[in-house]
Amino acid sequence: MLITLKNRLILIEDCDTGSTHSLLLELEDDGHLIVTDAESYTPAFVYRILLDRFPSDDVIESAISAELNKRVRISRALDRNIHLDGSVLSGLHKMPVDIFDNVYLDEVKQSALVLCVDIRNFSNFLCTNEESAVFKLIKDFTSNFLSCVNQFGFGCSYYKLLGDGALVIWDETTESTVSEALQVFDTFTDFVNEELFVSCPLLGFAGALVSEKVFKYEISAEASQLKYRDYVGYGINLACRIQALAVRDELVINKTLADTSLVSFESRDLSRYAQELHLLKGMKSEDREAVLFYKR
Repeated sequence: MLITLKNRLILIEDCDTGSTHSLLLELEDDGHLIVTDAESYTPAFVYRILLDRFPSDDVIESAISAELNKRVRISRALDRNIHLDGSVLSGLHKMPVDIFDNVYLDEVKQSALVLCVDIRNFSNFLCTNEESAVFKLIKDFTSNFLSCVNQFGFGCSYYKLLGDGALVIWDETTESTVSEALQVFDTFTDFVNEELFVSCPLLGFAGALVSEKVFKYEISAEASQLKYRDYVGYGINLACRIQALAVRDELVINKTLADTSLVSFESRDLSRYAQELHLLKGMKSEDREAVLFYKR
């Protein structure tokens, strides 16, 4: 398969004459294939071809043959290097799949910072809207949230999409990391209220932010020869559970984070959340003794 995220130099061969020619290819996000003459400083031709199928070698060969009005085949790639700028490289290091084989096994993070967020009332939205509306909303939500994380949570160690939600982890709880996490939450809350959810007023954004122990590990996905990295631990379980206590625009925090004095918070009457707390499993007693919310 030949798929290009960046420019790719290839050599094509005329199937009838055997003559060769070098071309520069680029695959655009909207499915257009850009084919440029690479034989001279000033290209003799530039074609922009819309591909309606997966860009396999056969599809690309057929598209180029049609534009050049002769039967050609891809002889070989002349440049297989993919160049990544610093921001892209940093982002790849934080994703679940590791293409760099940066093995981290049995690392314990005693005071990791875990942000767990999701869309409130999304299940009802699924039941009452067409597929096109669902796709548009979830794509807008996830792409904008990742942009927000990359801009305001740049120091995070890991992030993972969870359908209509997301998980973001910083390996340490510090003034800087807490500031980043709150900036991500505040900025995205304002964004969804002012722009993304304006046409869907029943939807909301909420979550939890906790400071706790997590375990960082990596396994080998043997069939694909890739590495898959992930986190487990009480901190993640806790964040995913107590985020259910937060309604639209709210961020619930745990006592450990509150004790750092890095977050302004308010304590709420436990009796208001007695039923919800009863349903939450796998929580330590100290995390059931208070219900704490971030004060914006």
